[in-house]
Amino acid sequence: MKRVHQALACVVTFVLLLLVVEGGLRLMGFSPRPTMNRFDPELGWTKTPNASIRRRTGEFDVLLETNSRGMREPEERGYARTEGRARILLVGDSFTLGYTVDRSETISALLEARLRSEAREVEVFNAGTEGYSTDQDVLWLAREGVRYRPDVVILQMYENDIYWNASDRYLHYPKPRFERDALRAPLGGVPLVDPGLDPWWVRKTALGSLLGSRSAGAMPMLPGPKSLPAEWGPRLSEDGPGWAETDAALRVFAAEVAAMGAKSLVLVIPDKAHIDPEAAAAMTRALGDARYDPKRPARRMLASASRAGLAVVDPAPTLEATHGRAGQALYFERDWHTNGNGNRVLAAELAEALAAPNLLGPPPRRAVDTGATAPATVGFGWGPWIALAAWGLLGTLFFRRFPDQGPALAFGGVGGLVGLVVGIFLALDWLTGLLPLRMQSWVAPIAVSGLLVVCLWYLRRRLGVMAELFGTFVRRGHWYVLPVLAGLLSIGGLLVVAASSPWLAPFIYTLF
Repeated sequence: MKRVHQALACVVTFVLLLLVVEGGLRLMGFSPRPTMNRFDPELGWTKTPNASIRRRTGEFDVLLETNSRGMREPEERGYARTEGRARILLVGDSFTLGYTVDRSETISALLEARLRSEAREVEVFNAGTEGYSTDQDVLWLAREGVRYRPDVVILQMYENDIYWNASDRYLHYPKPRFERDALRAPLGGVPLVDPGLDPWWVRKTALGSLLGSRSAGAMPMLPGPKSLPAEWGPRLSEDGPGWAETDAALRVFAAEVAAMGAKSLVLVIPDKAHIDPEAAAAMTRALGDARYDPKRPARRMLASASRAGLAVVDPAPTLEATHGRAGQALYFERDWHTNGNGNRVLAAELAEALAAPNLLGPPPRRAVDTGATAPATVGFGWGPWIALAAWGLLGTLFFRRFPDQGPALAFGGVGGLVGLVVGIFLALDWLTGLLPLRMQSWVAPIAVSGLLVVCLWYLRRRLGVMAELFGTFVRRGHWYVLPVLAGLLSIGGLLVVAASSPWLAPFIYTLF
């Protein structure tokens, strides 16, 4: 029985270690990301019908829901048309799906609101699917989109479509691909093979997600020492894979839309670095490659669509003119997707293009504003509120413990302490942006590891005693005490470090 208890003690110790690592990874932003995608033998994947997931980061908190047809639309919006009402189908990737914004701020919803403010009887359907490239958009349109009998089909493109149009796999999932000289069928119509779900520990834990991303299904990299994602290749040249396949997919799109008796339009969304000079400068520093041109992919896609006989919408000039106006941001600070402000600009550009005589024609009346522009997204999320709450709580506790210090000194001192901690983190974030891109992902692990080493250094004379105490309980098989003991030793160790180092004390006291 004693050996059983000792074995349990070892298991509990190992579980505690895993929990510490898991919690640290989640704090550093490596939480597993939920998805609503499911395998499809023709398209690679589609959105799961009647799904509901929540995407939450420091920049957005969004609930995504699908109806029984796998669309991010209300259930009542089905295949059947309403007489006298024009129907627009918007196909594309995560920009169209809008997984970083509420449904009311997606491109499709804002476009519909804009068109209806012009006294148009119209409905706009959101057919975006996360991760889709142009070939999958076209195949989905031929299989499922045609059932909606749209009057206008809008194809949304983004620069990473180019690379993935030449690939037969996208991370975890296999995907179809148009051959360079084939316009109607992807690779002979051979069904794709279901890769199955990732193990639960990859899907549900930060540690598993991180390890899984570095094995099968990881992002392909460009050849060379910089370790850059392969989908960034079109920013460097037009000689890489995907351009011919993109041309073929656009020709198929034009043919499919014409065959269903609808009108076509192509929207090319530029990358943030195309619009934001600061983002472009940061990317140039990170890449360190003179060939880098953030405008090359969008420019080339617009030309390709025009050669296929498609009407195009280039929102870049308007986005550039709008960016930074009155402190407004059009893209998220860290995420590369457009926010509600950017989507509002894109919707207005589409509405203007749809007013062409060969599409919807001039509007019955002038458009009215569909909503006030939201403040610029700063990307700190709950950070300022947490800092304010810490300031108020710690200041109050300090004043109650030392009332003779007075409220000004109590709240002022604690405010300075919290401000110092926040300032150091912001400075570290700013300095990270100055590093080459291949080094940026290592900053947080190195900083945390360095902090751990420093703590161990200050505890070096007590580590033996702590280890002996913990080992005693393990050897005696008191496994039920280990979680409490680990917590007490951790708190005690932090207090020892805080008392030993004035540099680490602000961080530790703010933590408490």
